[in-house]
Amino acid sequence: MGFRRNNTSSFMMFSLVFLSLVSLGSGNVDQVTQVKGCPFGSIYSFGDSSSLLDFKDGRSSPSDQGLLQVVDYLAYAFHLPLDPYEEDTKLDYGVNFAVRGATALDSTFFTKNNITLSPANNSLHTQIDWFQTHLDALCSSPPDCRQKLKKSIFLVGQIGVNDYNYAFFQGKTMNEVVGYVPEVVQTIKDALKRLIHMGAVNLIVPGSLPMGCLPSYLTMFPSDDRRNYDKNKCREGYNNFARFHNNHLEQALTELRFEHPRVHIVYASYYDAFIALLRNRAVLGFQKSSLRKACCGNGGSHNFDSSRMCGAEGVPVCSDPTKHVHWDGIRLTEEAYKLMVEGFISGNFVRPKLRIPERWHCVM
Repeated sequence: MGFRRNNTSSFMMFSLVFLSLVSLGSGNVDQVTQVKGCPFGSIYSFGDSSSLLDFKDGRSSPSDQGLLQVVDYLAYAFHLPLDPYEEDTKLDYGVNFAVRGATALDSTFFTKNNITLSPANNSLHTQIDWFQTHLDALCSSPPDCRQKLKKSIFLVGQIGVNDYNYAFFQGKTMNEVVGYVPEVVQTIKDALKRLIHMGAVNLIVPGSLPMGCLPSYLTMFPSDDRRNYDKNKCREGYNNFARFHNNHLEQALTELRFEHPRVHIVYASYYDAFIALLRNRAVLGFQKSSLRKACCGNGGSHNFDSSRMCGAEGVPVCSDPTKHVHWDGIRLTEEAYKLMVEGFISGNFVRPKLRIPERWHCVM
């Protein structure tokens, strides 16, 4: 079924890593000691946080340092610190260049198509530029950089989703947004080429979640016609769109593997991993009533209100986020992301599998 609980013997090592690391906040770098035996020596992340929302201080996420996502659990599993690029912290073992609400495409594309972006948007191209600046400070020469990056892992995405979110949420039609997909995917492919040229040899590239299952889409694009919903009660048209993007992205990755046979490029199917969460919700401990509702939100069938979102004053948070799949209507909960990472590292929902030794000792 894709996921294994913590008492499964073949998954014992990874579970022990989580027990020792999951209590750390994403910003507690000083408490994380990189040790020998880990499969990777550093981690770099690019993309967006799958959210267009402007979260405020206070109880706007289930952790003190913000909502833990896939990259955080990957970093914890490999015992690597991960810090935002703009923070003045030790950056030898990894940097998170991802920016909340970031798009793959630059602002000129959206201006041309009459789509308004967040003023703070930093595209994927900009993030790769930041990485180049980071390398210039970290390495003495391009060969030195390539040597340092041999044992680095790169998570590039998810990215591109906000390009579509901005478009759909501002009234663009399905046919219009479908036309954006080739350019979005080509931009991601070009970014991967730049990273490979700099020396990246281990890359994970996630696809899109099933957009039609998200409380935000279910709320903003309702339908009275049952035929517009699939067996999971998700908006089928938007899920088909997500698969369309994912298929184009996988094809682009196949082309890159052919061009760079020595580079390990892994596609992480957020789509398949999410559907597995729904199908196995009982054994995973998720409440049936929460499968299409946000934990942090306000009102309506899906607990999502675009005029009063999670993080706004007075917006309530569910009592137990671990029993919910959705956090704010766009992002998932920490429990959902953690289970997805467990699946990825154990070889599920990734094509091909990650290059991780069968036995690795990455513990304190």
